[in-house]
Amino acid sequence: MSKKIRIFIANDASHLGTGYGVYGKEILTRLSNSDEFEVAELACYAHEKDERIKNTQWKIYPNAPLPSNEQETKAYNSAPIHQFGQWRFNTAIAHFKPDIVFDIRDYWMYSYQEVSFYQPYFKWIVMPTVDSAPQKLEWLDTFANMDLIVPYTEWAYNVLKSQCGSSINLFDQIANAGVNPKEFAPINNKKEHQKNTFGKEVSITGAIMRNQKRKLFPDLLQSYRKYLDRLIKEGKKDLYEKSYLYLHTSYPEANGWELADLLLENNIVDKVYFTYHCNNCKHAEPQKFAHGVGRCPNCGKISMMMPNASHPVSTEILNSIYNLFDFYVQYAICEGFGMPQVEAASCGIPIASVEYSAMTEIVKNLDGYAIPVKRLFREMETTANRAYPDNDALVGILWDFFVVASEEERKNRSQKTRELCTEKYTWDNVYNVWVNAFRSVDLSTNLSWDKPNPNPISDNLQVPNNLQPAELIDYIIINILREPYLLNTALIRNMKKKFSIGVTVGPKGVSVVKAPDIIKELEMLINNKKLSEDLRLKAPTLELGWLNV
Repeated sequence: MSKKIRIFIANDASHLGTGYGVYGKEILTRLSNSDEFEVAELACYAHEKDERIKNTQWKIYPNAPLPSNEQETKAYNSAPIHQFGQWRFNTAIAHFKPDIVFDIRDYWMYSYQEVSFYQPYFKWIVMPTVDSAPQKLEWLDTFANMDLIVPYTEWAYNVLKSQCGSSINLFDQIANAGVNPKEFAPINNKKEHQKNTFGKEVSITGAIMRNQKRKLFPDLLQSYRKYLDRLIKEGKKDLYEKSYLYLHTSYPEANGWELADLLLENNIVDKVYFTYHCNNCKHAEPQKFAHGVGRCPNCGKISMMMPNASHPVSTEILNSIYNLFDFYVQYAICEGFGMPQVEAASCGIPIASVEYSAMTEIVKNLDGYAIPVKRLFREMETTANRAYPDNDALVGILWDFFVVASEEERKNRSQKTRELCTEKYTWDNVYNVWVNAFRSVDLSTNLSWDKPNPNPISDNLQVPNNLQPAELIDYIIINILREPYLLNTALIRNMKKKFSIGVTVGPKGVSVVKAPDIIKELEMLINNKKLSEDLRLKAPTLELGWLNV
């Protein structure tokens, strides 16, 4: 039997209910069931005592420190990027010795992998979450250093092709995300399900979105308020009485919207339901908005609150929630994919999505309602164009669906939505693309994890005099570090930029950059390579609890 291909991913822990976590679980499960692959996961937000990782069928490297370990917790909290795996990445891959490392997250979550001194030992395959255009120039440098880029969507493929051209190795198949059609499926009697849940006949518009900046909760609430007002104005009192917006989201969130204020501002408190979930008995039900933690009606414990990434509802409950919806709306300034759209569609829920980024493609493929963009705006943090949808157009779409369309038309659209979704967006389809991607790279050029480094640090640390900053950086990387691939990384390009202009901007404002600063940063790189080489040789024998879960 041929040697299995060893594949490693750094990602949200596969037991979490985040989009990344679900995606990772579906791919890793199928890979681990194959005779061709052996897999391991650097599980972000999981620690070694987490009960949820015990039954995982693949190797888990928990990324979070034990809460009781003050020293590790301090190290973990010393830099925000550590939550995404940076502080344990090198140790984990030196222990596992992968042939391939792949990642599916946002740029700032995996960018540290580009400058790992283990890059020559594995093939680096990434599916960037291209959720808008243009992509930052810094990101393009990193994309060019990836061994293979797997496009998330057709929209992402076109953006990358347009901006990067032949400078990147772009895979010719689209990965997408998917659903398990048996897990997300229509129930037999939706009206009875709704009546049993709400105690009366209802008409529900739903949205499942994390409470974060790019999700347009203010606009969605404002639009739904306008829809309700139009129902009243045009004499649709019966429909008004049974119409509700259902938001499955999280609250409170450190950087999320203040939902209470938005509800009051739009005079819509009594017209919006939220999911509340008991952290004790796992009971879940829709309720009107309530601050804080409430008493669970099932077990009596004070542990009822909105679910979040760390405490999600089960897939079974989530399917039940989707089946409360008559219509689904994805309202965001951008999306890398937006998995709830296809989960809703798999349940036979017609969708409306903003006509920008991946949403454009998904709403078209599912024959949904495209919400036109009112205007694009340039976001400072990413320098990318983001979209503000036309709120009045959404009001019109809701009116057309609930008022103009007949019951038979809505039923036919529901069936068609389900059929289109389960043909296009399944995890089996997604898995097949990833297998093809893994098979397409040439692993024979990887350096051996078990052999001496053919490019050790030079014994001669002398540097010629009178070198300019860029020349000094090039000389040390080529002749002392002996890692020429670093020259084209975003890290080194940014280093050259700040040393050439002589200033840098940090948390404390603008500061002058001098020659000793260059030397200090380069000395850190040299030291990191020494530590990496030492770690590579001894990692398999390390007695660290998190390495041997």
